[in-house]
Amino acid sequence: MLQKEDFNKRIGNFIRQKRIERNWTQADLAEKLGNNFQNISRLERGEISPTLYWCYLLSEAFETNLPDLLKEFDSLND
Repeated sequence: MLQKEDFNKRIGNFIRQKRIERNWTQADLAEKLGNNFQNISRLERGEISPTLYWCYLLSEAFETNLPDLLKEFDSLND
């Protein structure tokens, strides 16, 4: 079973990769999510877990749907 700390680091790295692929800063992503860059930074460092609502907002920002975003994350961690 994946421990919470490992999950947080993996999903944080995944979000960072998706953000960088789009040439977005943390502030850019934060604006799209209606949040602040400090929370994006904490998320990417694995200090916090994204809520389901955050995952939904991330899927919108990355122009996909939530199930596909989660499948992509899961496929990287097999």
